[in-house]
Amino acid sequence: MRNQAGVGHRVLKALATIVSAVAFFVMSALPAWAADSITLTWVRHGESYGNVAGAGIDTKVPGPHLTELGEQQAEAIAQQLKDGGYDSIYVSDMIRTHETAAPLATETGLTPIQEGGFREISAGIFEGSPIDSGLGRIGYFLIPVAWTLGLRSLPIPLGENGNGFESRVNGAIASVIANGDTKPVIFSHGATIMVWTMMNVDNPDVMLMLTHPLGNTAVVVVTGNPEDGWTLQSWDGVVVSQNPSLAGKLFVNTRSLIVAPQTAVYDVVQAVKTGDISKVVAAVRDGVALVAKAGVDFVKNSVTDIAQAIRGALPASASPVVSPLAAKVKSPAAAAVTAESGKAEPGKVNAGSSRKAASKATASGQGAGSGKADGGAKKGTGSSRRSAHKAAA
Repeated sequence: MRNQAGVGHRVLKALATIVSAVAFFVMSALPAWAADSITLTWVRHGESYGNVAGAGIDTKVPGPHLTELGEQQAEAIAQQLKDGGYDSIYVSDMIRTHETAAPLATETGLTPIQEGGFREISAGIFEGSPIDSGLGRIGYFLIPVAWTLGLRSLPIPLGENGNGFESRVNGAIASVIANGDTKPVIFSHGATIMVWTMMNVDNPDVMLMLTHPLGNTAVVVVTGNPEDGWTLQSWDGVVVSQNPSLAGKLFVNTRSLIVAPQTAVYDVVQAVKTGDISKVVAAVRDGVALVAKAGVDFVKNSVTDIAQAIRGALPASASPVVSPLAAKVKSPAAAAVTAESGKAEPGKVNAGSSRKAASKATASGQGAGSGKADGGAKKGTGSSRRSAHKAAA
C-alpha cells in the first residue's frame, strides 16, 4: 500500500510539474503589447484615375494620381480633420494616399510617414479587370469578404491571402505604436480599410461593409490596441453600436477560434522560408501558445457572454406583497426605509432593463462613453459617394 501511495504521489507531482511547465510555456510566448488605447482614424484616398468609370482595377505600386475632383476632396477632408488633435499622419506607398494627405499635412505641420503595409489589397489575377463590372470585380470583392468571416487562408489567385494581408497591416500598425503615436490619421485604401476593420474589431458588421461601402475620403474610426482588441466607433459618419448582440459576440468568439490555427500555420511557413531554425522553433512555440489560448478564450468568453445574456433577460425581482393590515401598522421609520431602498412603483421604469444594459456593456468591455465617435469621423462635404463597385482600390 505504501508503494502504491508513493507511486500515486510521484505521478501527481509529475503532472503538476508538467501543467506548470505548459502554463509557463504558453504565457512566455504571448506577445507583450502596450496596453494603452489608441485611436486609428482611417481615411480613404480621394478619387484617382483608377476610380473613374471604365478604369481597371489598379493595385500596383505606385498607382495612379488623383483626379481634379480627388484633389478637391483632399482639400475638403483636410478642413474637416485639421482641428482633430492628431499626433501623426501615415500614408501607404501609393501616390494617391500621399496626394490626399498633403493638404492635411500643410494644415497641421505634420510630416506624413510612409508605411507600405497600409497599401491596397493585391488584386492578383483580377488586376486590370473593369472596376464596375465582370467576374474579376466580383472575385476581387468576395474573397476578402470571406476573410472577414474567418476564412483567412483563402487566397486571391496570384495575390495575397487573408493571413498575409493581416500580417502586413498589423505590422504597419505595430510601427505606429512603436513610434509612440496614439492618435494617428492613416490615409489608406477602400478595401484595406473595410476588410482590416471587419476582420479585427470586436463589434463587426459585415453587412455595413456590403451596404455602405466607403467612398473617396470616407473616414473610419477604430479604438483599442492589439492586446485588448479593437472597437469600431464610426463608419463614414455613422456611429456604430458598442453593444453587439449575443449572436454577434458568439460569431467573434468562433471566428477567433478558427483563425488561430490558420495564423499559426502561416507564421510557421514564413519562418521556414527564412531557413533560420531558431525562427522556426519560435514560430512553432508561439503557434502552440496561440492555439491553446484561443481554445481557452473561446470557452471562457462564450460562457461569459451567454451568462450575461441570460442574466440581462431575466425580469426584475418583484416587490414583496404587503397586506393592508401590515401597511396600516407600518411605522413612519419603516416607511422611510422602504422609500430609501428604491422599491419599484407602478408606472416607473423597471430596473431590470438598466441591469440588462449594464450586463451587455460589461460583456463587451466598453465604458459608458464608448458610444461616442471621434470628432474627425463626421462626414465631410467633400466626400464623394460612390456605388459599391467603386469602393475598392
